[in-house]
Amino acid sequence: MSIKPPVICACVLAAAAFSPLPLFAGSPQSGYSQGSGAGTDSVADRAIARREEDVRRAKAALDSGDAAMKQRDYETAFGQYKAAADLLPESPVTHHLRREALDNLDDAGCRLAEQRISEGRYEDAKNLCKAVLDDKYDPGCHRAIVIQAHLEDPDYYNKTITPRFRGNVEEVKNLFIEAKSYEQTGRYDKAYQDYDKILNLDPYNVAARKGQEEVNGFRDKYAVQGYEETRSELLWELDNGWQMPVHKFGVKNSEAFNNSTTDVRHTEYITSKLNRIIIPKIEFRDATVREAVDFLKEKSRDLDTQEPDPTRRGVNIVLQLDNGGEAAAPEAAPAANPAAPAAGAIPGLEPAPAPAASLPAAAPAAAAPAVNSAEARITLSLSNIPLMESLKYICQLANLKLKIDTYAVSIVPPSVNTDELITKEYKVPAGFMGVAPTVGGNLLSAPATRGGGGGGAAPPDATQGGTGIVARQSAMDYLTQNGVQFPPGANAVYFPATSRLIVHNTATNIELVDAIVESSQPAVPTQVAIEAKFVEIQQQNEKELSMNVLLGQFNIPGQHSVFAAGGTQGNGIPVSASDYPLPFPSSGPLQEQPLTSGLRSGQAAISADAINALLFPATGGASALAPAIFGVGSVMSDPTFQVVLRALDQKKGVDLLSAPRVTTKSGQRAVIEIVQEFRYPTEFDPPQIPQNFGGGGSSGGVGSTSTIAVFPVTPTTPTAFETRNTGVTLEVEPTVGSDNYTIDLNLVPQVVEFEGFINYGSPISTINPASLGLGAVTAAVTSAPSSVVLTPNVINQPIFSTRKVTTSVTVWDGQTVVLGGLMREDVQKVQDKVPILGDIPLLGRAFRSNVDQHLKTNLVIFVTARLINPAGDNILDLEEKDETVEPLPLPSAPAEAPQPEGPLFQK
Repeated sequence: MSIKPPVICACVLAAAAFSPLPLFAGSPQSGYSQGSGAGTDSVADRAIARREEDVRRAKAALDSGDAAMKQRDYETAFGQYKAAADLLPESPVTHHLRREALDNLDDAGCRLAEQRISEGRYEDAKNLCKAVLDDKYDPGCHRAIVIQAHLEDPDYYNKTITPRFRGNVEEVKNLFIEAKSYEQTGRYDKAYQDYDKILNLDPYNVAARKGQEEVNGFRDKYAVQGYEETRSELLWELDNGWQMPVHKFGVKNSEAFNNSTTDVRHTEYITSKLNRIIIPKIEFRDATVREAVDFLKEKSRDLDTQEPDPTRRGVNIVLQLDNGGEAAAPEAAPAANPAAPAAGAIPGLEPAPAPAASLPAAAPAAAAPAVNSAEARITLSLSNIPLMESLKYICQLANLKLKIDTYAVSIVPPSVNTDELITKEYKVPAGFMGVAPTVGGNLLSAPATRGGGGGGAAPPDATQGGTGIVARQSAMDYLTQNGVQFPPGANAVYFPATSRLIVHNTATNIELVDAIVESSQPAVPTQVAIEAKFVEIQQQNEKELSMNVLLGQFNIPGQHSVFAAGGTQGNGIPVSASDYPLPFPSSGPLQEQPLTSGLRSGQAAISADAINALLFPATGGASALAPAIFGVGSVMSDPTFQVVLRALDQKKGVDLLSAPRVTTKSGQRAVIEIVQEFRYPTEFDPPQIPQNFGGGGSSGGVGSTSTIAVFPVTPTTPTAFETRNTGVTLEVEPTVGSDNYTIDLNLVPQVVEFEGFINYGSPISTINPASLGLGAVTAAVTSAPSSVVLTPNVINQPIFSTRKVTTSVTVWDGQTVVLGGLMREDVQKVQDKVPILGDIPLLGRAFRSNVDQHLKTNLVIFVTARLINPAGDNILDLEEKDETVEPLPLPSAPAEAPQPEGPLFQK
């Protein structure tokens, strides 16, 4: 039976597909000779090679899929298994490989579908199930069928869980982990911020709120501890304020803190060189201006020996001659002797120190020929003259002008305006512009500006609808006060928001502004912290030793009709049983009467001065007596008596500490006030008494029926008021010296206290009309007073005590100065005795009273000034440093003695 070529090709291809080794080769062993079927063999070879390559690629895809499955990268694994299944046809040879690829495809596809479901991507999961159940792969995959059925069931999965929701859940988990980490490391603010981020993603997350509550608990514990620490620190500052400053020894003097001078290249730099360089001899004979300038430039470089930098020696002189042919000639010929020039020829020119050669004099009748400035000829002979003066002579002879710039000297024609206005911008420090001065230079003495009631008041502040911030000076006013002139058209503007100063002025004035701005820019901005302590110590010592003797009625011995007894209390303190330790009869024949009623005791013993007596009048009563410490009395004796010993030793101390502190910039005035506004009337309308009267009122005691006529009176009415601040006020203006160590202080501390009122008015009274017998009125009156008080007419005026120090001192950084010490001691001694009885030796002590009172007051004001930087740290390092001990060198072995040399000592 014969086989046709097409059938052979098909068989060959089938065999090639199921054979792992090539069946055809161009070798004799193949049993197939090459001949007319060579084209068919080539096709078969290519098909076999392609099938082998597909199998190799499928195996590689299976290996990659297995690796991805181990990494749980189901998406990559599914793609690799799908590629392997597509490369492997269904045949007996590749059946096991294809089955492995399909099983792995089912597993990877189902796992990936479940992952997509967990991510909320349900459509992607459906597509994956459809791909697995495709007819090309495994339409009977049970796992994929179940997942697909669950996806089609609307109640099985929550389709509202979207990928965004899943992403938020993962982000919330990460934020919880991060928040806990921050919380464990004590970064509560960051933890709270993470919980806020969680609530932005999940507004109803209870765990986040609990986390915030936990964080707030930690922060609250810290805040409570911070409160306790702050309170303890403030109490420590209060107690430490009583500590007296200790004098410091070994403080460095200010010379150690001098700053090095800066190298300023302004016109004063060139001007100083022009005046410093002395030309030994100048001899010009019909020389041009250029030749003269070249000679002076060369000489300035040779003679500028004080300049250490060779590249900066000499003076740059620039010629800006008028080449336009402008005719000019000297206005006046110079004098024969340049050392004594004609008046007005060179303003401000000093005579040359050495004699100079004569200059040719111009004929008075003939006019000088017009020459060009560049062609002007100079004949000049001078000796030992500054370079500045020589340039002035040259400019005068050549009818030119001298203009000094920042880096050079320009010689210009007379027509050039050397005073042209230029504009320059400066970046100045924040405190460059000062505040406008207050009227009188003192806020405490400034006139009141608040209206109301026709009286004065304290300066307005934010609590009164105004402002207490002092207005800032304008730029022109500030610069004018510092010597800068503003010709017509010149101005200056300062922008506080950007700290920029723009000045439009002449070059000379601009240079002065340069110097002012540069001097106001310290290397490090310094501020001054001022602390003023008002320490007032009051000590009141009172000592008393007195006796009170009470004596009852008794019969004089030998006389049955003469009796004696104690005295009367008179205007003194009433006798009260509560003031005596032993009971005594207060009535009857045994009534005890005082013998020492005139002896003062307790509060009644000390008389106040005139003002205090008006402010605080002594009150009578038993409470004014000193307590009794011992008593002796008779019991059923005739006469009854009682002797009471009164002794008192009291000490009363009142300590006052006020320590206001304020920080201000150097040269800026600061005021700190701890005050109460005390408003009182100063002007009054007098009382108004009308001419007619009427009405009536009762007079007399209880139950009395007497009546009086009453005048209608308008009492004294205040019309104007003033305000006085009571409390502690500190006004200070510190200025830091150039050494950045010395502080000049202008200080005005004061303490104002309210002491009380004095009534400067007096009652206004009139005669009672009812007592004058005026008809019916008199008939109605049975008894009436002779006068009637119309108005008490009270005019109270306050009394203030002021303790004030005005001074200007200079202190070093961190040092304390005592501004003033006001010491005062009031001593009052009272000795009372009963006449005759008090002079009896020994026994007379029972009839004497001695009281001593010492009132001591000491007020000391301490002011401490410290330099601080903008960070609030002290510029002068005052912290204690640990002592560093340099290690001593280790002991070394002693040097060996030198060995003798020579052949006899050689080994």
